[in-house]
Amino acid sequence: MSNGISLVAAITIKEGLRNRAMQGILAIAVLLCLAYITIIPMFAFDTGKVAVDLGSAFVTVAGLAIVIFLGIALLTKDIHQRTVCMILSRPISRTDYVIGKYCGLAVTVLLAVLMIAGLTIFTSWIGTKLILEMKPPRNFSWGVLSISVFFQYLSLLLLMAVAFFFACLTTSEYLSMLFTVGIYVIGNSLETIIAVIQEGQYVKVGPAYLAILKAVAWIFPNLSAFDLKVYLSYGLPLPWSQVGWTAAYGICYISLLAVATLWIFKRKEIT
Repeated sequence: MSNGISLVAAITIKEGLRNRAMQGILAIAVLLCLAYITIIPMFAFDTGKVAVDLGSAFVTVAGLAIVIFLGIALLTKDIHQRTVCMILSRPISRTDYVIGKYCGLAVTVLLAVLMIAGLTIFTSWIGTKLILEMKPPRNFSWGVLSISVFFQYLSLLLLMAVAFFFACLTTSEYLSMLFTVGIYVIGNSLETIIAVIQEGQYVKVGPAYLAILKAVAWIFPNLSAFDLKVYLSYGLPLPWSQVGWTAAYGICYISLLAVATLWIFKRKEIT
């Protein structure tokens, strides 16, 4: 890693951790993690599955909020306030700037994910000791838990690459947020929609419409593929070939978005 990338990444980490939005998001996530002890005993069955689902949701929501409200804001603020001009006047290239910003925010999101995941695990452990209704997931595995958290983090990195792409492509912070949220919704629901249509039990459409949906699925990121909580909830063995291909898919998609973002940013008029 070059000195320019390291410098921008270090500044981004400090700026992200000091940002009030980051502190507010983490505070809300902490309150939710503490509150869900009172929610789980309300379910008569499968409290372990409910604990996994809620914990995973807390990590995802907090990470998504950081990517949208912090990641996009930091990048667009530098561009709109011309702070980036002062940075680029030093021996730091545009490539170093974008990669440094991304790496800095990636570390910030990682710290948030680890903190929330750790707090959720600790809260669940306390709950199983104090509340008789709370039971750990069946066939619980720390390895599957670690891999599940890693893939949640990888999906957030992919979404952050999407956010960077739209932040460089558009001139509006709100448009970037809107497009990123839209990609998140599509990426998590498109595979399910295609599966329901193919079954033909509830919805029937023509073959042309289904072919268009399948073509669109190749363009938009399949974020639902990174959701492995079902294996953790039910104690199922991980399909390692699928896990490997999913990881490779995420890395390749992030790389393609990075190339496109750098190409746009190098040609963007910011002076």
